[in-house]
Amino acid sequence: MINQSDSASLAAKALMMLMIKYSVAVVIAASALLTAACSTGGKGGPLVTQNNEAVQACVPAPSSYPSDDIPGWDSPVGFALVWYYNASTSPVVVESVSLIDAHNLVLHKAVVYEAEREQHQLTLVDGWPVISLGSDPAAWARRQSVPGAVIRPDPPNAGITTHDAYEVVLDVSAKTRAGGYAIGQQVTYRQGNGQYTIRCYAGYVISPPGGPEGGLRCSAFEKAISAAWASS
Repeated sequence: MINQSDSASLAAKALMMLMIKYSVAVVIAASALLTAACSTGGKGGPLVTQNNEAVQACVPAPSSYPSDDIPGWDSPVGFALVWYYNASTSPVVVESVSLIDAHNLVLHKAVVYEAEREQHQLTLVDGWPVISLGSDPAAWARRQSVPGAVIRPDPPNAGITTHDAYEVVLDVSAKTRAGGYAIGQQVTYRQGNGQYTIRCYAGYVISPPGGPEGGLRCSAFEKAISAAWASS
């Protein structure tokens, strides 16, 4: 008979194998939960967000798994860690997206993908060529480039999943073979004559391969991110 302790151990091992298979380590940084959130710099705007704050996603480059489509240290990696809702009655236009406190990472571009009623959400992190595999193909075909992406007002949908979520998807690569990290993403947008900025703190890590966690070497980067969150 398997007791609760054994069940927990087996579940943990199964989760680790799943993370290893997809070369992704998503870690909830408990010590940073109170400080790692979204902020508006004192000027609140209509965009709000939830989910995946205080999450760190680490992926190796290159990845040993062909399905990840990350064949080189400088391969583009897609991150879809934060999604937004427009809590007003008018659309907003995204003007720019940037990484917060980026170390040895390059942001090539950002796109906005609409997950209607929060369905068909993207994988949190994967090689850029395959980041859309979990998407609604029609919605992915309608993805919008930044600058100029429009986030429509959130409609009052009925049911459990009431929001139309907009994921801001980042195309990122490492500058060198050493990998790198960033502590969050900043979105600047406009509604009418007003300009607003929202900063969301989620950890982005591209690691060199060769570590014990299925090829991941995340620990030093994750500690640096948590320390930056704690001091922000």
